[in-house]
Amino acid sequence: MKKNEPPKDLLDWLGISEAPNWGVSRPLGGLIAMLIGLLVILALSAAVVMLVQVAGGAAASLGAGALIVAVLSAPFLIWGTWIKHRALGFQKEGHLTDRLAKAVEQLGAEKTVKKIVDGTTQETSEPNLEVRIGGLLSLERIAQDSSAYDQGRDHVRVMEIICAYIRNNAPASMAQDFPEGDLEPLDDEADAEQIKAHIDLIGNRRTERRKWLAGLKKPTEDIALALLILERRSDRQRRSEAAHGQDGVTAAQWVFAEACPTLPEPPKDQPHPPGAIKDFEERLADWKRKLADYRGYRPDLRGTCLQRADLAGLHLGGVRLESARLEGAELWGARLEGAELWGARLEGASLGRARLEGAELWGARLEGASLGRARLEGAELGRARLEGAELWGARLEGAKLWGARLEGAELGRARLEGAELWEARLEGAELWEARLEGAELWEARLGRTILTAAKCNGAALRMVDLSSTVDLTGDQVKSAFGDASVTLPEHLRPPPDHWPDWVMDREDFDNEWAEFRDNPDSYTPPPRPAESASD
Repeated sequence: MKKNEPPKDLLDWLGISEAPNWGVSRPLGGLIAMLIGLLVILALSAAVVMLVQVAGGAAASLGAGALIVAVLSAPFLIWGTWIKHRALGFQKEGHLTDRLAKAVEQLGAEKTVKKIVDGTTQETSEPNLEVRIGGLLSLERIAQDSSAYDQGRDHVRVMEIICAYIRNNAPASMAQDFPEGDLEPLDDEADAEQIKAHIDLIGNRRTERRKWLAGLKKPTEDIALALLILERRSDRQRRSEAAHGQDGVTAAQWVFAEACPTLPEPPKDQPHPPGAIKDFEERLADWKRKLADYRGYRPDLRGTCLQRADLAGLHLGGVRLESARLEGAELWGARLEGAELWGARLEGASLGRARLEGAELWGARLEGASLGRARLEGAELGRARLEGAELWGARLEGAKLWGARLEGAELGRARLEGAELWEARLEGAELWEARLEGAELWEARLGRTILTAAKCNGAALRMVDLSSTVDLTGDQVKSAFGDASVTLPEHLRPPPDHWPDWVMDREDFDNEWAEFRDNPDSYTPPPRPAESASD
């Protein structure tokens, strides 16, 4: 029973449950002690009276004597029962400690193996995976029992042991590096030929990476099982983790199970209704605040080597994977909502249909990764490396892609409504039929970017050069909002009438853009300021 929560029944009121909470029954202690004292006094008084009667020659009743004996023995019976209960509790504690110690001991099991080297037999030690797997399964059972019968008191401790086992036996230092090294960034002043050469290089690297990944070793069986145990945590176990560190709380909401808000699909060939994207952004911000406010336990897999790990479909929401090496990992359909992946290496990973809503991917390396139809709404992808990544049909509404590297990325039919693409590098990226309504493209690099049939209603264009984009139309330009800082292709000049004909500062641009989004059909730009009239 939780603090200040009314009892469900008499046993709950007395503190009797699967794991008794004797604190709630303390007020009964004085009353029970008084009753026991009265029983003792009554029994002693009756015994004295009976002895006096016997001494005086009166006949004593056998029933009265039995009653006196029963009353006298009652306090001792109660005391004995309490002692047995305490002993059972200590025995249970000792049994759990023994189970835990034995399981942990199994995690370090090794075996001696004889190998013939240069004609001589040599003995070496290597991990005994069979025994270690048994230890991991024992730990999983202890965690399950703790959540079922002990309000999850030892569950988090077991999860910490399992995560520590993964970190110690599969550290990031074991990872192999791509032989061709890191991709050098495209020069800021690159011309069309240099952009084309850079995109070709990205394609060649994708091919070579696939060959390299095919030769990487997968995690050993014990590491694979440990990851699966993390996925098999029940809802009750996850609620225990959410309550971890909160005094008097045994279960709390597991926020990573709450569905991320979605932006409804607009009518066919129609823009989103006025205010729809803004409403979505507000709901998304509220949802992300819940993730940010979470203070419970998170499985900690930071700095681990999980190259080519099979994590497909695993539920790992909220897990910590900062600086993890996940190149070539199979994450198709994985649940990673709110996961922390800062600086993680995911080059060539398969993330199709993965759930990464609200995930922290700042500075993550995703070059050549497959993210088709992945869910990335509200994800933090600032400075992420996504060169040549496959993002066909991905959901990136409200995602933050500040300074992200997306050269040569495939973003056909991707949903980018309300996304923040400040200073993003999109040279050579394919955005055909992408949804860019309400997206912010301030200082984005769009050299040779393919915009065939992309939806740009309400998009913000500031300090952007569109002169070399492919398939940009007048209707796309008219549906967006910009100012004199935008460079348009010659055939699309002059800019639309609703664009202010001077370079606005950031605050003024934000205000005018907001007005345009609210009323695109009736919006009229403000008059040119006096200080700009002479420019």
